[in-house]
Amino acid sequence: MVQAIIFGAVSGLSLLFGAATGLIFKLNQKVIARFMAFGAGVLVCALTFGLMEEAFGHGGFDAIIIGFLLGGIVFILGDYVLHLKGGRRHKRHQLVEARKDSNGKVITMGALLDGIPESVALGIALFTGGGTGILMLVAIVLSNFPEGISSVDGLKKEGFTSAGIYKIWGVVALLALIFTVLSFVFLHDITPNTIGIIEAFAAGAILAMLADSMMPEAFDDGGFSIGILTVLGFLTAFIVSKLS
Repeated sequence: MVQAIIFGAVSGLSLLFGAATGLIFKLNQKVIARFMAFGAGVLVCALTFGLMEEAFGHGGFDAIIIGFLLGGIVFILGDYVLHLKGGRRHKRHQLVEARKDSNGKVITMGALLDGIPESVALGIALFTGGGTGILMLVAIVLSNFPEGISSVDGLKKEGFTSAGIYKIWGVVALLALIFTVLSFVFLHDITPNTIGIIEAFAAGAILAMLADSMMPEAFDDGGFSIGILTVLGFLTAFIVSKLS
């Protein structure tokens, strides 16, 4: 339980610390994009050799096919609805004309759509054992921290004050902790096949998030260097996973 609390807190606070860094310091967007690309590569490795391998071991082909497709579809549909409601306007590659009527609740829901699958996957990884928990935590932190930094300019253009930005990411950080702990505590007793479906669901949602949001944003700001940094992130995570 203590480990789940610590891991959940670290994963959630990485977003808040990223936003704080973006508010305090004026960082080069290319540097932020490169961090995002490296983190994306780590996440791809984590969902491939962590979540999907674990899901297949727990439930076989039916679990990974059902869960993975459902996760991707649910994320894409949810993302589309949030697009329509303006919950993605702070994203740099999706930023439109600034408005002062932005809905903080919708933007928070968008952040949760990105973060809940990661938190659930982290909670499951902790009680299933192995090195997947550490791999997932590193991947989440390396993706959340630059995401928090990069969100600041967009949120300011949407009319949010510094206090409002802290509030959004503080709520998301708290909910990330809660979902990690709840997953760790309450998913112990479900069948292995169901665990496999949930793990694959999280993997599908995370991959859809990477393709739809994180990697396009990184490429917009970082250009062609993003490809090799994503490759390096994947390779580094793979080596670490085999050494742990």
